[in-house]
Amino acid sequence: MINRSVPTDVVLPHITYQDVEKAIAWLTGAFGFVEHYRYGNPVSGAQMSAGNAWLMLTRAKDQQGIPKLLGFGTQSLTVFIEDVESHFERAKSFGVTILEDLHETVYGERQYAAEDLDGHHWLFSRHARDLSPEQWGATVAHQAVGTPKISPMLSVRNGKQAVEFYTAAFGAEVLFRVEGAQGELIAELSAGGARFWIADESPENLNFSPESLGGTVRLVMIVDDPDAAFARALAAGAKAVWAIADQGYGWRVGRLVDPFGHHWEIGKPLSQ
Repeated sequence: MINRSVPTDVVLPHITYQDVEKAIAWLTGAFGFVEHYRYGNPVSGAQMSAGNAWLMLTRAKDQQGIPKLLGFGTQSLTVFIEDVESHFERAKSFGVTILEDLHETVYGERQYAAEDLDGHHWLFSRHARDLSPEQWGATVAHQAVGTPKISPMLSVRNGKQAVEFYTAAFGAEVLFRVEGAQGELIAELSAGGARFWIADESPENLNFSPESLGGTVRLVMIVDDPDAAFARALAAGAKAVWAIADQGYGWRVGRLVDPFGHHWEIGKPLSQ
């Protein structure tokens, strides 16, 4: 079950500002947050995101209830950013008050600290190294168990063209990219928060593309507006296998094949 009004499933912090409308503009410019919605007249609340991090903004009822006026803060927020270096430069160029310069911590995070317009403290971080807490002096009560993550890797004949297509067709963001001496490419992309890899085929490693094999694995992409997403992919060079339509099993979905032979079903449950 999903709820488009509350996209996160884990933690949704609520942050108080004197002027929510002004805070929306500041967080957009300084930290690159994206507004999801706002409500009230005057604006009394809003929801914003940065990557997979979501937060609620609320208007202070007591004008003394923000750190800048109180003279102290009781908490800070950490947001994980893949390209924390560029994020740091953006914040500096916007004139954000930097509390800690970008650095690598003893516990393996590359991060910086900043203060926003109402005095709230923020940490923006990326995992730099995998360290056991014992390695830097912590006492462990319970060992953390990482959640396994599975990302598809698509073999293609032309990795560079594939990056261009998925960026144009699905609005994908390139998270990681490396090229070999002969121009062969491996890249990790994210489309709507879903990550996948592409790599040039290498017969010597038994990695073949659908163009070579004549077959493929189907991928399902769930989006808010399947019709628009389907049309965008077609405009970028994909071909329809069957058009977007309401299905008897409760989905609105269509299927297309990308220029590299991979099949994508784009849709959403009709109950959304």
